[in-house]
Amino acid sequence: MIYGGGCQGGEKMRKALTILGLFFIILVVIAEFVLPGIVRGTLRTKAEGRLATSDVTVTVDSAPAALLALGEAQALHIVAHQAKVGDVTVQELTLDGKGVRLDVPALVHGEGIRVRRADALQIRGIISEDNLREAIAAKIDRLEDVAVKISPDGVLATARVKLFGRKADVELEGDVVEDGGALYFRMSRLNVRNALIGTAKLSDMFGSFELAPANKLPFGLKLQSVTQKDGRIVLVAERRKDKD
Repeated sequence: MIYGGGCQGGEKMRKALTILGLFFIILVVIAEFVLPGIVRGTLRTKAEGRLATSDVTVTVDSAPAALLALGEAQALHIVAHQAKVGDVTVQELTLDGKGVRLDVPALVHGEGIRVRRADALQIRGIISEDNLREAIAAKIDRLEDVAVKISPDGVLATARVKLFGRKADVELEGDVVEDGGALYFRMSRLNVRNALIGTAKLSDMFGSFELAPANKLPFGLKLQSVTQKDGRIVLVAERRKDKD
C-alpha cells in the first residue's frame, strides 16, 4: 500500500510537471511569435491613423523576438506613402531606428506611438511637386490650374486667379523652410499679370503660410532640416543616443 501510494504520488508529480512544461512552451510560443506580431500590427495601425494613409509597412527586428513584447527593438523600419503631415501630403516618409524602446502600455491602450529611448532615430520625408501643388492650391483657394516647379534655388508656382470678374496670371516664388520645427512656405516674390489692382495690394491675399506645425511628425520628432532639390523637397528629423 505504501509503494502504491508512492507510485500514485509520482504519477501526479509527472503529470503536474508535464502540464507545467506545456504551459511554459505555450508562453514561449506566445512571447516569441504571437506578441511580436501584435506589436507590429498595432504599430502599423497607429502609424496609418496618425499619417492618414493605408500604405504603411513596418519591419521590427529583435533577438530574441520575445523582447518586442517588452517594447525592445534592435532595429525599426517604417515606410509610409502619401502620408499626411499637417496640411501637406508627403510622397514617402521613412523612419529608421536603432536600439529603440517603445512604450508598449501606451501603444496597447491607444495612446499613440511613443519612444522611451533610442540609440538612433531618424525620419526622412520626400515632398513631390504634386504634393506641394496640392498644398498651395488648398491654402490659397482662389487659385486655379496650379503648377509647381521645385529646384535647389527655390519654388516657382504658377496659376490663374479670378479677381474682380476677370482672370489674372499669378507667379509665386519662395522657399519651403523649417522654423522652430514647423514647416512653412515663405514667399519671396509675387507677380500678378492682367490684374485691375497692383501686386503690392494682393500680397496679403497670397503671402507665406504654414504647411505643418512642429508636433506633426511621428515619435515626437521635430523637423530639423529642409533641402530643396530638383523636383522634390527632402525633410529630415532625428535624435541620437538618449536614455529612459
